[in-house]
Amino acid sequence: MSEINDARRRAWKELPMEHTPPTSRFTLLREETGQALILPAVMLALLLGMAGLAVDVGSWYHAQRQAQAVADASALAAAQALPDDTAAATTQALDYAGRNGGVLAASDVTYSTKYRPNDTVTVKVRTTEPSFFAKLFGVDSVTIRTTASARASDLGEAMYAAPFAIINTQPELAGPGCPCYHVATTLDLQKVGPGGFKIINIDGAHGGNQGQNTIADWIKNGFAGPMGIGWFNSMPGAKFNAAEVDAMATRLNTDMLFPIYDTVDNGGANLAYNVIGWAAFKPIDYDFQGSKGWIKGSFDRVTWAGIPATGGNGLHTGPVTVGLVE
Repeated sequence: MSEINDARRRAWKELPMEHTPPTSRFTLLREETGQALILPAVMLALLLGMAGLAVDVGSWYHAQRQAQAVADASALAAAQALPDDTAAATTQALDYAGRNGGVLAASDVTYSTKYRPNDTVTVKVRTTEPSFFAKLFGVDSVTIRTTASARASDLGEAMYAAPFAIINTQPELAGPGCPCYHVATTLDLQKVGPGGFKIINIDGAHGGNQGQNTIADWIKNGFAGPMGIGWFNSMPGAKFNAAEVDAMATRLNTDMLFPIYDTVDNGGANLAYNVIGWAAFKPIDYDFQGSKGWIKGSFDRVTWAGIPATGGNGLHTGPVTVGLVE
């Protein structure tokens, strides 16, 4: 009997692999399955990491756009004080950036010259943004840096000009150390020729000799169109004692833009003024009496709507237009 059992055992050992007991085959399958699951797990972790990094990059890009907007606005705020007052310009840039989440130091605000000394400002804003998924790769935060430059330019064309002309020899414009801002000034509007009361047709070729209602609108709102330099006719039909001219009362203690002229030509209804620029004037009182009049107030330095003078050849008498530059 024992010999029969020994023979059976020898035969079992000599069986091929396909006759291996089921328990042995299952053991091999379990071992191979465990190894095969490692690769999908690694790939899944990489995909999740890439997706998380994409979220972080999108967040950083959004923060960069916000920081650029702060830099642009800070530069424009600073340019409003240029080219005359870089200290005030720096203060305005720091204040704007601070109130809008940007980090800006005084050393990050610099000035350069294009047409006039210190007419251009450059600001460098920086912010620190946290990371979320990127922390898995050891990146806790990133520093975002943005730069913007803005320039203050003299006017080549002006919007919203009023119809009262100023001679370029006005002491507060042409005197030593002038233009002199916030200094008591009286503008004389008396005749410069027959029928000419320093009231000019500021819409040029677009309108001809306008009436009193048009003058009242130009006083209240300014001419709603671009006014360039060159020759402009007087308005001989305009009268200072007309009721419409009392629109001036609505403009007291507000800035107005007056054309500056250097010479006149012809006479009577054909009298013309050669406009060379503009001045901002803040009136506090006026007196219009038929063929003469005056406006009291002071010249001011303001940012005004208009087009910059080509090549920086504008008249530097107070009003400037500001804009971003490369």
